[in-house]
Formats: sequence, C-alpha cells, structure tokens
Amino acid sequence: MKPKYKFDPITKINTPNNRIIMKTMLLCLFLSVSFALVSEKTGWLEIDWKLICIPALLVLQIIIIGTALKNRYKKH
Repeated sequence: MKPKYKFDPITKINTPNNRIIMKTMLLCLFLSVSFALVSEKTGWLEIDWKLICIPALLVLQIIIIGTALKNRYKKH
C-alpha cells in the first residue's frame, strides 16, 4: 500500500527561483571572502572574519523584501 501523501522537501527547495537566490548569495559570499583576502594580503584594510557573511545576508534580505513587495502589489 502506497502512502497517500509523499513529503519530499528537496523538490520544494530546488525551484528555479530558489536556485537563483542561492547562486546570488554564494556569489556575494565569494566576493566578500576574496575582497577580505586581497585587502588583508596587501594590508589595505583589516577585516574581522566574524563579519564576512553579512553582505550575503543583506543580499538575501533584499531579495526576500523585493519578492514580498512584488507579490503584494501584483495585479491579478
């Protein structure tokens, strides 16, 4: 007997919109780390490594707020 309801969280997470968001966050995190490494090697700026993920979180918040506003004011 097969279960009536199948719960598969991977299919809910792996949507095209979520892939774009994840790629954007990874790109932002990569750029933050590379900027921190270059600035530390050259001595141009001292970076606190605890704060390195803040730009990726800010990008995620901007994407979430933008999506929420777009969905709220969408014309039906």
